[in-house]
Amino acid sequence: MMEILLLAIVTYSVIITIGYWMDRKLRLPWMLTVVLLSFVFSALGLFQGAMKSETFQFLSKMGMLFFLFTIGLDLEFEKIKQLGRHIVVGGLLLTLIEGLALGLLFFFVFPQFVSHSFLIALIAGIAFGTIGEIVLLAILEEFGIASTKFGQLALGIGVFDDIFEIIVLAIIAILPSIIGTTGASSFKSSLPIFLTLLGIFIATFLVSKLGKILEKPIEKIPDTSFVFPFLIFLVMFSFMYFSQRGNENLGAIAAIFSGIAIQGLFFPKKLVQQYKRPIYFVGNMFLGPFFFLSMGSKISYGPLLTYPYFILAIILISLAVRISLSYLLFNKTLGKKPAAILGVGLCTKFSTSIVSENLLVTFGLIAPPLYSVIMISYILMKPIIIVIFSRGVALIKREVT
Repeated sequence: MMEILLLAIVTYSVIITIGYWMDRKLRLPWMLTVVLLSFVFSALGLFQGAMKSETFQFLSKMGMLFFLFTIGLDLEFEKIKQLGRHIVVGGLLLTLIEGLALGLLFFFVFPQFVSHSFLIALIAGIAFGTIGEIVLLAILEEFGIASTKFGQLALGIGVFDDIFEIIVLAIIAILPSIIGTTGASSFKSSLPIFLTLLGIFIATFLVSKLGKILEKPIEKIPDTSFVFPFLIFLVMFSFMYFSQRGNENLGAIAAIFSGIAIQGLFFPKKLVQQYKRPIYFVGNMFLGPFFFLSMGSKISYGPLLTYPYFILAIILISLAVRISLSYLLFNKTLGKKPAAILGVGLCTKFSTSIVSENLLVTFGLIAPPLYSVIMISYILMKPIIIVIFSRGVALIKREVT
């Protein structure tokens, strides 16, 4: 416990110094700082006992679940329903084609890293292809073009992309239980999982409907009452508890859907917004660093030296697919230059996708070297994309407004 406390002190100190500087000057999220810090700890052999302890693993898992809960809390399905044809078609094609290209690379170049399974290679590729719209939003708002057609198209595709992230997480959660089984055995092992997933969807729907029925009585409770924050945690932990009775891997899906359920619960919207900040504090600021430390501890610097061309291929494929498809899909809508620059922005990663890759290596579906290569690619791409996209947006700002 003493070593975990020291680890927390060092980590928080790095976040408020180096992490703050990277966020302000380089627009890199502080989570990336923690992943890099853990990578350094692993390379130097520091805090290894603490990060392998049961206490740390528990804190790490809770950090992941809270991280996914806040993502579910932020999902705006009303906006997703209103998305136009360009956003839906663009989101589908960009994610699936990039995922397919990367899946083919993983499967044919290093099949041993994906258990000689094209399905696992494809899932790893699609997970890598999903977008981190938070960074996109920060850049678009800084240049004052978030409300333009260019900005709304970029953010719309990012929001629509969240659907893929949930689907990929669900598939990853059920794979360990059904892989390697056939016929009746496969049906027997997968039936409880599908029933649990169905239960999560039904519970989310019922909670939302219950919210509409009880909205007026609940509005009579003072906004400052202790009831509301405890109700939020009650819903969250209830979802996770019942999901893990069906299969322990479904906690990630339950965490996201508990956040979605909260949005439709009997809370007025202003109360959901009011309690988001303390929830984010508990989830992202207190527990989040333990999860990102855990992620970084699984990265090895060996693949950086052994497979540099593999890392370069991942980055180039991602950029080539996104930029070329964006140009083909949107050059008539936005113009040639803005369409190409949009493709660069849509290469922004490091969102729920990192949870998917983390689960894949945790479940033994992909090998640690591939996980390391993917995470190193994330880390290298982030500053490259941010710099190029920011410069590009500055060049086209007048045109898109």
